[in-house]
Amino acid sequence: MGRSAPDRGNEAGTAAIRAVVSGAVQGVGFRDATVRRARELGVVGWVRNGDDGAVLAHAEGPELAVEELVAFLRSGPPLARVSGVAIDRVAAEGHEQFAIRGVSAGAFVVQEHAASTRHFDLRLEVAGVMRSWALPKGPSLDPAVKRLAVEVADHDTAHDAFEGRLGEGQAIVWDRGAYEQGGRVAWPQALVRGHAVFVLHGEKLRGGFALQRTRPGANVQWLLIKRRDEHARPGSDVVAERPRSVISGRTLDETLE
Repeated sequence: MGRSAPDRGNEAGTAAIRAVVSGAVQGVGFRDATVRRARELGVVGWVRNGDDGAVLAHAEGPELAVEELVAFLRSGPPLARVSGVAIDRVAAEGHEQFAIRGVSAGAFVVQEHAASTRHFDLRLEVAGVMRSWALPKGPSLDPAVKRLAVEVADHDTAHDAFEGRLGEGQAIVWDRGAYEQGGRVAWPQALVRGHAVFVLHGEKLRGGFALQRTRPGANVQWLLIKRRDEHARPGSDVVAERPRSVISGRTLDETLE
């Protein structure tokens, strides 16, 4: 790993890198082997298959441990044929463990809903139902913004594409896509424990997020927080900037006219 590259990772002997491993590296157990080696070394981050046949990895942790993981990437598991590894120093993202990305856990949808109050509904597919949270101010791509998320009743997956009249109001599908589960604790136990990390692949919302429970009881409250990664947009307001439905192209106000 070239030491001449600018170190934008953590301080005090830690580093963060992004690697692109080329060659015959998919379908040979590369991701599983990388996860095992990274966890042995105490490195956090992720590994995933790229669309072009490469394997992509993000790793952060002690400098020497990251260097050892890079050395592993240069050789790969026994069946791999690595032709090259490109390394860039990047900013640390604050991951909790080293995991495989790119494996969908199901669907997610964000509806904007005008009823007694105007709000957004975040829904994540978990064990065949859509676990749901009401977001009074909507989601954010700014990691400094912590949005209140009030847990509400589960919904059926059949409602994921619904737009139109809902009760006394209207609803649009503000965003939708697939998501990946993350964090140290397996789902749905992560939700039971009150801290769930996940990655969204939507048209508007992308990258890592976390739900942190702040108040248990009858009206369970959480905070929805954007994680610091390449999809974070400090200072942005994605709700105001992109108000239209990803299905109809209409805003909620236009459906109410």
